[in-house]
Amino acid sequence: MEGSKILVILEDFDLRIKITEILKIGKYHVKSTGSGKQAIDIIRKNPVDVIISGINVAEIDGFGILRVANKFMETAGINFIMLLNDKDYDLARRVMELGADGYLMNPFDDGELLNQVEVRLRKKRLQHELFLKQNLQLRNIHNSRDDMSWLRSRFEGSLPRHFKKNQILYYRGERRALGLHYILSGKIKTYVTDTAGNVLITGIYGPHEYFGLQGALLGAENKEIAEAIDSAEILTIPFAEVQHLISSYPEIFSVFAKDLAQTLSERDERLLDIAYYSVRKRIAKAIIGLSRSGHDADNGSFMLPRSDLACLVGIASETLSRVLGDFTKERLIEKEGNNIIVLNINSLMMMKN
Repeated sequence: MEGSKILVILEDFDLRIKITEILKIGKYHVKSTGSGKQAIDIIRKNPVDVIISGINVAEIDGFGILRVANKFMETAGINFIMLLNDKDYDLARRVMELGADGYLMNPFDDGELLNQVEVRLRKKRLQHELFLKQNLQLRNIHNSRDDMSWLRSRFEGSLPRHFKKNQILYYRGERRALGLHYILSGKIKTYVTDTAGNVLITGIYGPHEYFGLQGALLGAENKEIAEAIDSAEILTIPFAEVQHLISSYPEIFSVFAKDLAQTLSERDERLLDIAYYSVRKRIAKAIIGLSRSGHDADNGSFMLPRSDLACLVGIASETLSRVLGDFTKERLIEKEGNNIIVLNINSLMMMKN
């Protein structure tokens, strides 16, 4: 790349001049020195793009210059090419182990030198472009109206898994399905049970939502049972891939943390409802929440088996049926099979405890 800055560090004056002239023909900006100490002073004050250094250099040798360049943040990104004597492959292995980006055997021709430099500069340019692309993607996370749209785009083209109605996706304590699960179609419920077989639904998820976050972040085991309410298509992001995403794009963790905190807040609110609200009030709140969730096409309605709605509220199915019958008589809702249509949302919201 024309205009890139290169530092040549060689004790041999004639060789230093030769390399400098070749690089200037390639339209690079070149500085040269025979002093290792002076070379370090140059790169610390005004970092260059490429260093070409011999091993035998006055004051601080080539190995010392390489160690110093890799030590500091502002110089660690400089491409380092070590100039070696012909066929000294043991030394070549050593300089690569110490962190050099490449080596050049002397004698060499003009083409070899220019090719080595161009390869290193091209690699640096590609790394810079990748860095900019990743940061643009991260900015898009926060610029998007839907934080998860960025994450969804990462898995476009993945093959979905199909689940039948009432099919279990995974059981509590399992690790085989540990990860983040994204719903393309259908509805999923997560729930916990006690030793007596009582069920409490912890979440209901519809298209374009994800679940399994707690297990994916903890990396231990699934904490709930997941089951398809109706036929569903699911994309699964394995645990290892979730961890790779977080390490590659640290800012995605803030999205996960926000969603997890929201989920925990909603569960705390439900526990308070169970402790202090009447059954009528709890059912009214559940109906309002489900009708606003966007899982179904028609605004102000939702479809959910009565047994699932009872487990979501934490009551017996018989009690739920009785209260829903009362709500129907009071013209608060309308029932069509498993479909519940909200007729008077204001009265449900103002339901007395």
